[in-house]
Parts: sequence; structure tokens; C-alpha cells
Amino acid sequence: MHAVLPSPAETLKPPAQIVIALYLRLLREARGIHQAEAADLVGVSISAVSRWERAETPIQRPEILRALLRLYGVKNPHKEFLVQSLPPKRRDRVESGFARRSLHDHWADVADTEATARHIAVMRSASEVIEFCLRPPAGLRTQAYEQLVLDPETCAIPDVPVPTLPTWVHKVGWAPGQRRTVILDEVVLTQGSAHAAVVAAQLRYLAALVDREEPGGGGLRVRILPLSEVVFVNTVGPVAEVTLYGQRMVASVGLFPSYETGSGAARSIGAGLREALHKTWSREETQARLRRAAEDMERKASL
Repeated sequence: MHAVLPSPAETLKPPAQIVIALYLRLLREARGIHQAEAADLVGVSISAVSRWERAETPIQRPEILRALLRLYGVKNPHKEFLVQSLPPKRRDRVESGFARRSLHDHWADVADTEATARHIAVMRSASEVIEFCLRPPAGLRTQAYEQLVLDPETCAIPDVPVPTLPTWVHKVGWAPGQRRTVILDEVVLTQGSAHAAVVAAQLRYLAALVDREEPGGGGLRVRILPLSEVVFVNTVGPVAEVTLYGQRMVASVGLFPSYETGSGAARSIGAGLREALHKTWSREETQARLRRAAEDMERKASL
């Protein structure tokens, strides 16, 4: 069990800068405010607003970020949490500790429902995603299965917009042309037998998605990682590497969403995800296993 760790070829931007950039753009668009209007109201240039929203540069003056967040309807203490999360324009990359992190490599977004909404937005807005999951993730579920996994009694942190989340996230769609690779643990074939009919339909839906995959690896790919393969991601749990604004970033959800870029830990997870993908069943084997598991569930449902 190992992941081949690549060398740090570039210094990636801090995750807080990337996520806040996306958040500012989505808040502005949700309120129907143009960049020119936002720039005028806070006293900066349009190009400055554009650079901030593309994560090209961080906002240097806290009062500017406060003014933008106030304009977009964000109130304290959430506003101050984001102001304090912004990294400086320049930072020294000195890795330390077991995770080989430098300052600002890791960001824990502990802002309750706003944090959940931001994580959903990140996953939907990324140009490329590779994720390891223990069950079918958002965007790959039947309606009945989604109702099952989003049951408030069992789902602490939803991965799709639900009524209890901020209104702006309900306007965030999936990025056109997103390249998404979903690695499902083999447990997906057997879990949920208490709801066998719903799970059977979900497994058949996944098989159909595999059947519709684009030649050449574009769009969506679904693969199953067999239990016989013990790889690095098994020690990490559900995790994703996303590419947003051309920046690779590790995203995960535990008690709250967290993000990481540039560190040794982030590089290890990225390498681990690719190692897991290399160990998955082929497209044909994945599809065959999904159909066989669906038949088993259908037999259980008929008893």
C-alpha cells in the first residue's frame, strides 16, 4: 500500500483564497450585481474585482472584503471569519510537521451551513474532479436513492442544495464540460440491502452511466475499487481532488469541509487517488459487477 509522491513542481495558491474567490463570484451573481457595480460601490477597479474572483490575487485590505461581503448580504460573525481566513499576498513555503504543511496550506471551513454550501459549490464548479466515495455521490443518484441518503436523521452534512442551505447555492449548477472521475469502493455493491429495491435501481443507473461514458476519458467516468486492493485512499476515507481556476485542491468533509493545496499531504492524497484509479476494475468489469449486484438486490427485494 503506497502512493508515489510527486515533487512539488509549483506553489499552489492557498485554499482559502481559491474558495473565497468562488464564493464572492457566486454571491455577486446570485444578487444580480455586475462586476462594474461591485467595483464602484467598494471603490476599486473592475479588473481588481475580476482578479479576486478568479483567485489570481488575494484581497489585501480587510475593509475591502468586509465591504464586498456586506454588499452581498453576509453578516457577522461569518464575515469576520472569512476576513481572518484570507492569506497574505506573499508567504514563505516552509513545510513542517507530519502533513508537511506550510502556513495557509490547509483551511478548515467551520462556518456551518455557509461552509456546506461552499463545498457544494466547489464540487459543482470545478473543471476537473477525481473522488473516492463509499456510496454514489451527488449528481450520480436516482431520486429515490437521494431521498434515502439525504434523510436528515442520517445525513449531517448534505452534498446537494437542500431547503435549509443558503439561497445562493441553489443557483449553482454543474460546470459545463466538467471532467469527473468517481472511484467507488466495492462496498457500494452490497450495502443498503434493507432498501434493496431502491439500491437495485441505483446500481442499474450507475451501470447506465458507465455505458454512456465518452470515448477518450472525457466527461464522467465511474469505476469500482475492489476490496482486495488496499491502497492509500483507504486510510484517508472519502476525499476528492478538484481543479478550480486552474488550481489543484484537495477537498474533504468530516465534521466540516476542509481544503488543502501545495502541502506534502495534498500531494500524497492526489497521488493516492491516481493509485486507486489504477487499481480499479475496467469499464467493462465495473459495468458487469454493477449489473450483477443489481440483480442480487432485486432478488432480495422480491423475497
